[in-house]
Amino acid sequence: MKAISLRKMIVVIVIIGIGAGFVQADRQELLNRLIREQTKFEFKDVTIAEALDDIGSELGVEIVLSDEAEWKLPNGRATRLSASLNGSLADSLIEMLNAFFMRYVVGDNEITIYPRQELEHILGRPNAEQLKMLKNIYAVKFSFGPGFSAENILDMIRNMFEGISFLPYDTPKRISEIFKSMSTDKGMVPVSFTVILEQVGDKYRTPRWYLSGMDFPGQAPVITMVNEEDFRKAKLDQVVDISFKDETAAVILQRLSGWVGMDLLVNKSNPMWLEEEIVVNMQNIKLRQALRNIVNSVDGEINIYADQNQINVHGPKHRRKVVVPAKTKSSGGASEGYVGKISIPMGEGEDKYYIEFMLRESDLTEGLKKLREDKIKEIIRKFSKASDKATEIAARTQSYSILN
Repeated sequence: MKAISLRKMIVVIVIIGIGAGFVQADRQELLNRLIREQTKFEFKDVTIAEALDDIGSELGVEIVLSDEAEWKLPNGRATRLSASLNGSLADSLIEMLNAFFMRYVVGDNEITIYPRQELEHILGRPNAEQLKMLKNIYAVKFSFGPGFSAENILDMIRNMFEGISFLPYDTPKRISEIFKSMSTDKGMVPVSFTVILEQVGDKYRTPRWYLSGMDFPGQAPVITMVNEEDFRKAKLDQVVDISFKDETAAVILQRLSGWVGMDLLVNKSNPMWLEEEIVVNMQNIKLRQALRNIVNSVDGEINIYADQNQINVHGPKHRRKVVVPAKTKSSGGASEGYVGKISIPMGEGEDKYYIEFMLRESDLTEGLKKLREDKIKEIIRKFSKASDKATEIAARTQSYSILN
C-alpha cells in the first residue's frame, strides 16, 4: 500500500515538474520574441491603454496595466501619449514606459505593467510636471573643481531645478556638508543628485524623500525629507478622489492599503463580512479618512499604525442575521437584481460626500419589503385607474360618433 502511494506521489511530482517546465518555456519564448521581433509604431495623442493594445496585438499577447500602474499614471488608463517607436518590441516598450517611470513583467501568457521604484518619490498620482522634474533629478550629475563653496552648490541646484525648496529648512545646509565631505584636492567626482539625497538621509535619519508642489502653473517644487513613519503618514494624508463600482469592500480596502504601501490585516467574526459589493464615491478626501469611512460604513473598526506599517480592520461590530439571497429570474441588464440603494451622507459643507450601497430584495428588512410592496401596489392602482379612465373616454367618443 505504501509502495503504491509512493509511486502515485512520484507521478504527481513529475507531472507538476513537467508543467512548470512548459510554463518557464512559454515565458522564455515570449521574452525571446520581445527581443527578436522588430517593429515600428507611430502613436499620436492616444491613450496608453490603446498604445499597449496595439503593441500587444503585434506580439499576439495581452498587455495589461496593474492596479498600481493605473494609480501611478497621471490620468490612469486615459493617460495620453505621443511616441515614435522603432526597433525591437522590448526596446519600444521600455522607451514608451520610461516616460511614466513604468516597467513591464513577462508572465506565462501576458505582460503586466507596474510602476518603477522611483515613483515612490511622488505621493499619490503624479502630474506631468512632477514626472518631468523627477526625471531631471535622476538625470543630473554634479561635478565641481577645487575651492567650490556651499553657496555655489545651492545656487546651481535652484537654477537646475526651477527654484526648488526643501523641508526641513536646514536641508540645504546638510546637502552642502555632504558635498564637502565628498570633495578632494582635485575637486569632486561626478555624482547624481539622488545619491546626495541618499547620503543626507542616511546621516540625518531621514531616508525617505518625496517631491511635491507643481500642482499649479508657477508653483515651485518642494523636496521633503522624512523618516519611514512620517513618510507613511504623508501618504495617509494625501488628498484623493475615489470611485469604485460593484467592488467588494475587501478589494477596495486592499487597493487603498496598497496606495499607502502598508500591510492590511483583517480580523473577521463573520467569514462573509467585507464580501458584499458596494459603490464608493468620494472626492477631495484624505486617504486616511477614506479608509475610515469605508470601514465604518460596513459596521467595522479600523486602527492605523504608521509606526508599525499596519492597517488593522475588525468586524462586524454587530451580529447580523445571515439571509440567503433568493434566486431571481433575470436576464441581466442594468439593475442586475437590485431593487434600490442607500446613500449615506458623510462629512459637512464642501467636504460632504456620499457612500452608496446597492440593495437586492434579500437585503431588505420586513418593514422595507412591505413598504416596497405597498408602493408597487399604489403605482399599479394609479396606472389601472388611468387606463380605465382612458377606456371610458374612448368608449364615450365612439358612442358619440355612432349617434351622430
